Amino acid sequence: MTPASAARGLARACHPLPAVAVTFVMSAFAWALGWRGGAFALLVAAILVGQLSVGWSNDAHDAALDRRVDRGTKPTVAGLVSAGALWVAAAAALATSCALSWWAAGWLGGSFHVLALAMAWLYNVRLSRTAWSWLPYAIAFGAMPAFLTIGLDGSAPPAWAVAAFAVVGVAGHLANAVPDIDADRSAGVDGLAVRLGPVAAIAACWVLLAVGTAILAFAVAGSSPILAAVVVAAYVVALVIAVVARGRSVSYHALMAVVAVDVIALVAAGAVAG
Repeated sequence: MTPASAARGLARACHPLPAVAVTFVMSAFAWALGWRGGAFALLVAAILVGQLSVGWSNDAHDAALDRRVDRGTKPTVAGLVSAGALWVAAAAALATSCALSWWAAGWLGGSFHVLALAMAWLYNVRLSRTAWSWLPYAIAFGAMPAFLTIGLDGSAPPAWAVAAFAVVGVAGHLANAVPDIDADRSAGVDGLAVRLGPVAAIAACWVLLAVGTAILAFAVAGSSPILAAVVVAAYVVALVIAVVARGRSVSYHALMAVVAVDVIALVAAGAVAG
């Protein structure tokens, strides 16, 4: 194992796509609320480094399982980086992110991001293989509006934002798990989606997204009726496509499309509220 291979392993083990996606969405929402300048830069750094800690701790904890089921795409299985090195990197990133969170958003605001990170770590090391796998997502995503609004000007987040982030976060978790249900069941990963099975998990996603879409539509209907109409229309069209096609793959992509629309709408709604 060379320094170059370890660097490649760290880059792959951080789950780069989810890390970048979460950082971009939360940073965009923060910008829409009014974050600017050095405080905004600190905020973005806190979120990104926190996501690195989440990805590294996930791969470190799952290293033994990944080797047992021969997941050769995982950097620990490929021999690029050891689980021990990932734990060290994850702990350092977690400590750095907590410090940056408090620096950017103050003790109270920053503590909501620390709570979100604690929930992500709890998911990684304990709840990902249980029927409670959804709970850390609900708490972590639900805590983010408070991190951003309290950190900005001390104001409490609007209830709709907390509810929408939490609901869409859980829906995204279930939707993302649907394609891997069979493989996870074989590997002994027993999260909520595995326990529900593909049909019930997909149905739960549609119900959750209906709730999230309704919350978003009602929140912005007065100030931006066009945005409210787009959110509702996207949900209806995606649901019709999924029902007509009746395939798991089509349902998955339709669900993820609604999640993407709702995430974009959350950012837009933040701009309207800001």
